[in-house]
Amino acid sequence: MQIGELAGLAVGSTVLLNVMFAGPISGASMNPARSLGPAIVSHQYKGLWIYIVSPILGAQAGAWVYNLIRYTDKPLREITKSASFLRSKERS
Repeated sequence: MQIGELAGLAVGSTVLLNVMFAGPISGASMNPARSLGPAIVSHQYKGLWIYIVSPILGAQAGAWVYNLIRYTDKPLREITKSASFLRSKERS
């Protein structure tokens, strides 16, 4: 299987699960700006901290997991030479 072949399916599935379960259960939104903007305009700051802290923690966790999975001595340039998107460019 080529690298990134099922990336769209993974992202779409995540969004679908968020829309089906997280939104109706908690009333939360997936976009922090969608929650921050109206809260600031209406001066309703209760529970707003989660929309500020979570993207930062999520980015840090994502970077940590990426480095954990990608743990190798090879430089990134050498790894991306075999990526599917580069091979498809060469064919056309």
